[in-house]
Formats: sequence, structure tokens, C-alpha cells
Amino acid sequence: MEFEFVPEDGMVAAIPFGMEGATEGRDLNDAVDMAAEWLRIHVLDALGQGKEFPQGSVGNKPEHGGTVLAVAVEASMSDVPAMTAAEAARELGVSTARVAQLCASGQLDSWKVGATRMVSEDSVLIRKMDAPRTGRPAERKAAMA
Repeated sequence: MEFEFVPEDGMVAAIPFGMEGATEGRDLNDAVDMAAEWLRIHVLDALGQGKEFPQGSVGNKPEHGGTVLAVAVEASMSDVPAMTAAEAARELGVSTARVAQLCASGQLDSWKVGATRMVSEDSVLIRKMDAPRTGRPAERKAAMA
């Protein structure tokens, strides 16, 4: 993927072509390192969600007066932070059958490695933050008159 590297306020911004967002570094070398990390995070996120990562275009011209450089990373499913379905069930406080339902419905990102169902750690964390609490809501105490 190509990035445009633009000096800006004592830093160097790294702006990807064809994607939203950006990163920056103290100098060009640091900005290239930051762009590689930014790209790796986005690639791993796409892999964990089972999505195709968009192919970047090449031969881009600077749009902000900077320098265009290509940045590449290598990543595979084994690089995606994950846990087994059983570990996800423990983490979420639910049964493994419930984890299977959440995976099947797309509420948890998962894939198989041999016979083992792996669940992305990010999707478990998001589920923990967004999941409704179990049990009945606490009753409000009537105000004393």
C-alpha cells in the first residue's frame, strides 16, 4: 500500500491512499515504521473479521506536497490475537454452545484451525463491552415520603 509522507508541525504525517485515517512519526523513518504498524493493525483486523483487505493502488501522485512510498507488511491468521471457543466462553461467562451461536450469527469473529474454533480477542472484548447484563434489572426503591 502506498502512503504519502508529509512534513507537518515538526512531525511527518503518513496518509494512506484509498483508506481513511493516518498516522505520524517524529521523522520520515519513524513515520514509515508507524505506517507499517498502522497497516499491520488494519490487515489483522480484516483477517480476524474474515474480510478481504482492499488492494492498494500503486503509482499515486502526492496530494499534499509530500513523498509517496510503498509500505508492505506480512500477516496471516496465526498473527491475529485469538482464543479458543472454550476460553471465550469463560471470558464472557457463557456456555460454549452460546459462543457457537454468537460465532454463527457473526457477533463474534471466528475461524477454525483444524478442529479447534478460534475466536478473535477483539471481538470478545467488544462483546464484553456491549453485551447486555444477565438477570433482571434491579428494582427501583420507592422514595420514602
